[in-house]
Amino acid sequence: MKQLETADLPVILCVDDETSILKSLQRVFFSSNVQLLQASSGKQALEIMQQHKVNLIISDMRMPNMTGAEFLAQAAVMQPDSYRILMTGYSDIQSTVTAINIGKIHRYIQKPWDNTELLAQVNEGLETYRLIKKNKELTKKIAVQNKQLKQLNTNLEDTVQQRTQQLKQSLQQYKTLANNRGNEQKATLEVLYNLISINPEINGQFALKISETCNNIANLLGITPPGVEIITKAGLYSELGKLGLPSYCLNKPYDELTSADQKHFMRHPQLAEEILTPAVHLSVMSEIIASQYEQYNGTGEPLQRAGKNIHIGSRILSVARDFWHEFLPKKNIQEPTKEQVYKLIMLQQGILYDPKVVEALGKLIFSNENNKENIHYSEEEFSNGIHIGEISIGMRLSQNLYNRKHMLLLPKGHVFCAKTINNLQSYEKRHKETLLIKAEKVEKCPDQAVQKNV
Repeated sequence: MKQLETADLPVILCVDDETSILKSLQRVFFSSNVQLLQASSGKQALEIMQQHKVNLIISDMRMPNMTGAEFLAQAAVMQPDSYRILMTGYSDIQSTVTAINIGKIHRYIQKPWDNTELLAQVNEGLETYRLIKKNKELTKKIAVQNKQLKQLNTNLEDTVQQRTQQLKQSLQQYKTLANNRGNEQKATLEVLYNLISINPEINGQFALKISETCNNIANLLGITPPGVEIITKAGLYSELGKLGLPSYCLNKPYDELTSADQKHFMRHPQLAEEILTPAVHLSVMSEIIASQYEQYNGTGEPLQRAGKNIHIGSRILSVARDFWHEFLPKKNIQEPTKEQVYKLIMLQQGILYDPKVVEALGKLIFSNENNKENIHYSEEEFSNGIHIGEISIGMRLSQNLYNRKHMLLLPKGHVFCAKTINNLQSYEKRHKETLLIKAEKVEKCPDQAVQKNV
């Protein structure tokens, strides 16, 4: 079907077997900004409609061979969006109703017509046609966009599910390995920390700082040693669920993400909980991580709990996490002092944070004992210690040994043997990295010391 040359103008088709009527309609629309087509029979009009797209049809009722109602019924099938007006010289209401039903017409006008009324109805019909076409275009566009959005969401969910499943499988494999070594919990957690550290979108040192602050706050609040240990570990693995997120949810500031991506980002505590599900012995730690975005006033996620109904570990974790988050390097923004960050935290106590936890953070920051502690990221942890050549069999690590990517190589308390020393020497050669080790001598090297490969 082709358009006329002046395709921007609406097309009106007038159908009547009387030439005088067609000429009268031509005069009516002479000054109108339309294209006018004319036919003397229904058959001729249908042939015209095979060649041109018609916006509006005006047809006489009584015509030879094919009535106006019969013609309009076929026209409605050919071009259903066209607006159809029937002209009748009959006053019989019954025949008019029958014509409306058969011809599927939108309006009817009795002859003789009033030009003003006719033009008004034609304008109304053309506007109806325009709205119908516009609605169909928008509906089609929305359908395409919905399909694309559905596909994107499906792909995203599949990616998240796939990564979560892979991490679950990885955790299960390492759990089995740890059981074989006779040190399940310790080996599992070391692997989890290394998974966090090796990811380029997640900062392993940031996790260490959160964990250290969680430990200090928990001690200041008088929590029992087993509780302190669990909260400290929860701080270290609080970002575990981010391993299941697409990279674009991690390499942009939160406020630059779309609302859909923000929702995915806020799911990372629940992803961590899913990842940790096979490790039943870590259920308390898992609960603390999963509830880290609960807010003290009850407006947080995922359960909208308030006050003491939120696990104390989660309340500590949220303060420690947000405190250290303000020290992450930010473009074109001067690094704040610990006092400035603490003031920001204080403004949200009772709303986002537990006031007692905020108070403990203040004591930690401003006490003379802790004021000496380096609160910023530094190379200090890599600048102290002895070289591997100075390590002898039987010496014991006095603190965890990390590489420069903050991956855990050996845990605190490990007793060195010949195999461990050889492995560390091989590691330095392969990675061209010098390790400075904080170790101490012990009186005797246990015969059955647990060995750890690097």
